[in-house]
Amino acid sequence: MDTYSSESTSERVAGGGFAGLVATGAMSALLVAADVTGVMNYEPPRRIIDKFFPRFPLPLRDAAAVLAHFGYGVTGGCLYAVVRKQHSTRDAGLAYGAFVWAVGYEGWLPAMGILPPAHRDKTGRALTMLAAHLLYGAVLGKTLGRRARAERVPAEPGGGSASSGNVDTVDLPSRLPEAYVSYLAPKDPAFTATVLPVLEQSAATQEHGVHVRFVPGGVQALVDPAVPYPQITEGVD
Repeated sequence: MDTYSSESTSERVAGGGFAGLVATGAMSALLVAADVTGVMNYEPPRRIIDKFFPRFPLPLRDAAAVLAHFGYGVTGGCLYAVVRKQHSTRDAGLAYGAFVWAVGYEGWLPAMGILPPAHRDKTGRALTMLAAHLLYGAVLGKTLGRRARAERVPAEPGGGSASSGNVDTVDLPSRLPEAYVSYLAPKDPAFTATVLPVLEQSAATQEHGVHVRFVPGGVQALVDPAVPYPQITEGVD
């Protein structure tokens, strides 16, 4: 079964919210460093709060800016988790981070008069915010991808994991289609080591699926033109 497609919307939202929180923390560290080094001060979250709540006391505005910043990041993580069509990767997260930056810093922030468009803003602030959003996206994509892989790889008896042995099962999603990863997830390391090279051969050409034969004393696998990619059939000889 495809673990991703079997997730409920609430499970995706929860996972995205957690990943968004982690990613916002990483982004915040970069913004703090930029503030300390003088590259950028008066950060956008504080500008937004000052724009909409100018009469709030200063301590309350500071707190509201932090909450708004993390709330925006968590919400962005939830949205990413819901709309993505495949399991998350760092590259997909990078693209999403760039999209969020463009929508905000070339879109609604200038439209509301909070900041000039990024292409006309101060170079230090524009580049810092772009870098911060790319970092946010990368961490978001990687965190959410790790969570999905961790749920998909079952633990073996005795405290080991399915990736123990000669094959790193956790790395399989980067090389194989989801159907192949799901097929291998419950298998033991010896079975995986035998079948994996054929699955990788099939994935490299993406023309035919794989037929797995259970023979006396072991298992064999071959790329089979009669099996549509990326399906796996089994038989006993």
